[in-house]
Amino acid sequence: MVQSVNNALMFGKAMERPEGWTSDDWATPQSIIDEFETEFGQFDLDACARPETAKAPAFFTKADNALARRWYGRVWMNPPFSNPQPWLEKAVHETVGRHADLVVALLPAATDTGWFHDWVLPHASEVRFRRGRIKFLGWRGTPIGSPKAGTVFAIYKPA
Repeated sequence: MVQSVNNALMFGKAMERPEGWTSDDWATPQSIIDEFETEFGQFDLDACARPETAKAPAFFTKADNALARRWYGRVWMNPPFSNPQPWLEKAVHETVGRHADLVVALLPAATDTGWFHDWVLPHASEVRFRRGRIKFLGWRGTPIGSPKAGTVFAIYKPA
């Protein structure tokens, strides 16, 4: 009896969420990336990544402060859903300034928000809605429960 309780405790401890991990850290499933890479080519930069979840050979983490860095090539971003606006402003700046050739942003389908009306509708080259909800990946690299809302992709290209 004691042995099984200890194993359960050890197993539970190994599966604990890493410190600082929130839903803003949920990773995009590779199948989503594959769909866009089939259409646009391999992403050069993941602007919002953790080292273990990066979707491009080059990536920026929280510590790198991607909002203060130059973006380039084909950029993937799954920005913090808690505050996507500064990331969308940056996507617009980097594509209008022709530093980035493409930015694909995975966003919450919050079409009633100011950031959607200010930074997606007037600036994105294309907005794609997805049927159903994405099964994001958690800290163990396994699917987690469905998010509370659907998602949308905003695609930014230089004019």
